[in-house]
Amino acid sequence: MRKITMFGLVAFAAAALVAEDRVAIKFELPAPHSSGTPKEVKGENLEPDPGPGKLRPPIMVPPGYDKKLTTENTKVTTSEEAVTGDNEYVVDGDKTPDATSMLQLPGGLQWVQLDLGAEHELTAVCVWHDQGDERVYRDVIVRVSNDEKFVEGVVTIFNNDHNDSAKLGKGKDKEYRERNDGRPMSAMVDGKPTKARYVRCYSAGSSSEPVNNYIEIEVFGK
Repeated sequence: MRKITMFGLVAFAAAALVAEDRVAIKFELPAPHSSGTPKEVKGENLEPDPGPGKLRPPIMVPPGYDKKLTTENTKVTTSEEAVTGDNEYVVDGDKTPDATSMLQLPGGLQWVQLDLGAEHELTAVCVWHDQGDERVYRDVIVRVSNDEKFVEGVVTIFNNDHNDSAKLGKGKDKEYRERNDGRPMSAMVDGKPTKARYVRCYSAGSSSEPVNNYIEIEVFGK
């Protein structure tokens, strides 16, 4: 039998206590919506579908770090001028998947950037693109920084660009089907919140069309 030292018992108890001292971030979800038969998308980098009605695992954070930091007054900028919609749509709280709440950017690699107004300790970001036909968006990358130009102090919290087509480094995250629960992404690094003021979300079209649709982006932290 493997011998457990007193140090091991203390470390185990401490780890269990930390695990219990966490709360799940609660995302307000829109109703599921379908605009037609889901398109069949295959690929080695595509994560398994959780199944109808099944949500992705919750993001657990320390108490007090589960507050939504984005509001309708959050400043939003984009890489190019929108094809349709307004920048404010991505922070207005309306997650209805139609043209009345959707910001559409041109094709190719584009980004949407949020300015939280000051440095915050970030724990999660959730992005809703367009759940209509369970399409898959390409080169989904989310980065945070205190540098508005994203030159220095950049931390990547999500990257599913497995072949580095966006030239921001190869990502290890999986591509995913768009659903009503969006895509929650942890901003915790080594179990600790990431300090940043700006959040930039990239994409490069989807399996359904070349343009880039954004319905809502929410940022959580303290």
